[in-house]
Amino acid sequence: MPADSFELRISFRRLLIGLLVTVVPICLVALYALTKSDRELQRTIGSHFKVVAESTAREISQFIHDRVVQVGTLAAAPTITDVVTSANRSYQGQSQEAIAARIRKIEEGWNTPAAVPLVTQILSTPAAVHMRRFIELDPRFLRITVTDEQGATIAATHKTLDYFQADEDFWQNIYANGRGGINVTDILYDEVSKASYIGIGVPVTELGTNRFIGTLDALVDVSSLFSVVNQAHPPLNLRTTLVKEDGTVISAPEANLAMNLKSQEFIAVQDALTTIQGRQTGNLVTEVPNSGRRVIAYADTGLRDDYRNLGWIVLVSADAREAFASIRTVGRLTAFLAAVGLTMVTLLAVYFSLHRKRPYGVMQEVAEESAQSRTATA
Repeated sequence: MPADSFELRISFRRLLIGLLVTVVPICLVALYALTKSDRELQRTIGSHFKVVAESTAREISQFIHDRVVQVGTLAAAPTITDVVTSANRSYQGQSQEAIAARIRKIEEGWNTPAAVPLVTQILSTPAAVHMRRFIELDPRFLRITVTDEQGATIAATHKTLDYFQADEDFWQNIYANGRGGINVTDILYDEVSKASYIGIGVPVTELGTNRFIGTLDALVDVSSLFSVVNQAHPPLNLRTTLVKEDGTVISAPEANLAMNLKSQEFIAVQDALTTIQGRQTGNLVTEVPNSGRRVIAYADTGLRDDYRNLGWIVLVSADAREAFASIRTVGRLTAFLAAVGLTMVTLLAVYFSLHRKRPYGVMQEVAEESAQSRTATA
């Protein structure tokens, strides 16, 4: 044998034992780590989706609060308070019955030619001019109406359907038994203008005393919110949906309020939304009818706390396979290698087990032949 040659011999048994104490634990640890990392991946991606949902919910909430502040600021403008104060002064010295009869007479002729002079006067007051200018500067405001403390229309940007507003629920909510309160209606859809809008009503109060003296109600187009809902979130193909508390879709990439659709994602997470733990977690991976397995995150806009008609919820979802694709390839490769390692060790163990029986069988035959020879010699 050449002097510089090196030969290492190791028994098959020792090789098998070495593989058992190294490869098998490594493969088992790899499979355990893979399972755990898969759960952590779901948690991490779900948390990321939740952040997107919460961010969108905050933007929506801020939009509504800003519009309410705008309406409140407008109601405090001197031109508005002056026209309301003047209208209320006209009732002085009259009984409630006489006031009601006067309003009823105007209401009966409101949609007749006899009402044209009064309608012209209402639409040309300094308050009406100021409100139309306000709408020109912010087209999100569609219509604005001001009433006095009796509920009669005294200034508007348009001719209202009725002269008397106090028999409407929205007016009574603003009046709030004389205390005055903010009223925000549920979202509505106008087929003519193709706009989704809400009504925001605030009390007009007397300067210095904050006593209720009238109302200002505005219809506000909220369609600009939908660009916030439907904004892209690369690189993931996220689907963002704004729904009511009953699951009706307000805005989604391929749906709107006019379609009167129920969100399948909302139905899938509805149970989680009813528990404290589910709301705190804010996401889950679940099956959605007609969409397969999806990662869904959800966030309450919190608007219902201030405006009872706006129980809006934001849903952010994506296909689970697409969401987990970035690491699933590595995970599958790891699982494959671990399976191959365990399979090879198993095959070697089986091979060793089968072949180690042969020498034992030969030795037994030799022992039996020796015993028979000794018996025959004896």
